[in-house]
Amino acid sequence: MPALEQRSIFIRSGEQQNEGVLHLQAFTPQERLVRAAKVWGLSWLLAVLSLPIIGAHWVLVPGFLLAGPIWAFKRYRTPAVPDHVTGHCPSKQEEISLPLEASDSLPMWTHCPVCHASLQLVEREQSALP
Repeated sequence: MPALEQRSIFIRSGEQQNEGVLHLQAFTPQERLVRAAKVWGLSWLLAVLSLPIIGAHWVLVPGFLLAGPIWAFKRYRTPAVPDHVTGHCPSKQEEISLPLEASDSLPMWTHCPVCHASLQLVEREQSALP
């Protein structure tokens, strides 16, 4: 089971800025290896299952066979994936929670679910930490 980590970030809207918390799922090397093996196995399973598809198997089988190790390598090199951000909206000062996709990375732009203001999520500088 991945460990849950928290990192301090800034939530910006125009000139205003608040602190927020980025919640991450961090993986151990063993968990990363298992995740990579699963995606590689799934890709090759799809290659086998696409064999009976007439005509398309000429593209699908080699595609899945090549994609398996590539996807597995990308999965193995991912030490953590973002889950969500919590904090206060700089515009309205209301508590917000922003869901994130696994492919999201900071800095990024999103919008406030309460007031629909544009928000920028930015990692805190190492020098800015107390």
